[in-house]
Amino acid sequence: MLILKFLTIYILICSSTIFLSIYLGYFDKPNKRGIHRTPTINTGGLIIYLFFLSIISLSELNYNIEFIVSIGFFVCLTGFVDDRINLSPSSKIVLIIIPSIYLIFNGISISDLGQYEYLGNIELGKFKIPFLLLAIGLLINATNYIDGIDGLLLTFFLSCLLYYIFLIDDIETKNLLKFFAIAGFLNLILNLLPSKNKFKVFSGDSGSLFIGFFISFTTIELYNSFNIHPAILIWPLWYPVYDFLFVSINRLINKKSIFEPDNTHLHHIMYKMLHGNRLLSIILFLLVNSLIIFLGYKISEISKLLSLSIFIIGFAIFFVLRLLTIKKYNN
Repeated sequence: MLILKFLTIYILICSSTIFLSIYLGYFDKPNKRGIHRTPTINTGGLIIYLFFLSIISLSELNYNIEFIVSIGFFVCLTGFVDDRINLSPSSKIVLIIIPSIYLIFNGISISDLGQYEYLGNIELGKFKIPFLLLAIGLLINATNYIDGIDGLLLTFFLSCLLYYIFLIDDIETKNLLKFFAIAGFLNLILNLLPSKNKFKVFSGDSGSLFIGFFISFTTIELYNSFNIHPAILIWPLWYPVYDFLFVSINRLINKKSIFEPDNTHLHHIMYKMLHGNRLLSIILFLLVNSLIIFLGYKISEISKLLSLSIFIIGFAIFFVLRLLTIKKYNN
């Protein structure tokens, strides 16, 4: 009965947002970087956020996660404005840091990175606030980077939510995340509609920034309140982190601004290799992503230090392979 109620709310939010977006002209217009060729509604993130807000307004299932959603309003609003007037990178950073600091100083925070064999407990100490802000900023930007192929961002988001549901024992928190996952899945369907379908919806910056913000602080909360080890929590984040670090380092190597957009992301190369087949690109990502998360989880069960070490080594391997493929892509 509760699911039917929330589905009705989602349909109302979704339909009204889509029709208002069409009326007000809230479209992502084609450009030389984008793969779409027709103007497409870009308020999908707003649909997700308003649905999340409705859920936390009508139920009380997990205070801290609901607190994250409520403060995420300012991040979603930043993305919405950015979709309209293209905010400068510095403006977006400031507008994201402020709600992040607010959450950190109100208990959504950690003081260490967990206990590891031979190393003991890795304390953050006085570096706690700078570390958290850097990590949160990195992940939000990394999530924004992967919003380049239809369905990729939402597939990543769903992978994270399903992984969290698997890890958590608390029934009420599981139910809250399940409702969130339903909204993510329905938005994914809208995102994967054919390009000429007038109901096709992009997440936009309101979606990518909010999702990055939500995933960042929910990951912190899962360690903070549920004692799920960071070596377990890092695995669904591998792709946005690896891709963001590679692209940023590669831009620096080539003496380009790290904020200058390009098509050197792995998902752009994968899309090109698959001859522009978006659905096949998403299926391939889903299979690879699921396998890596599964293996990472199994390794973390054996050893937390081994899990963290392989995550770091994995990036080194990823970096080398990407350097080898980027030359072919540029040619």
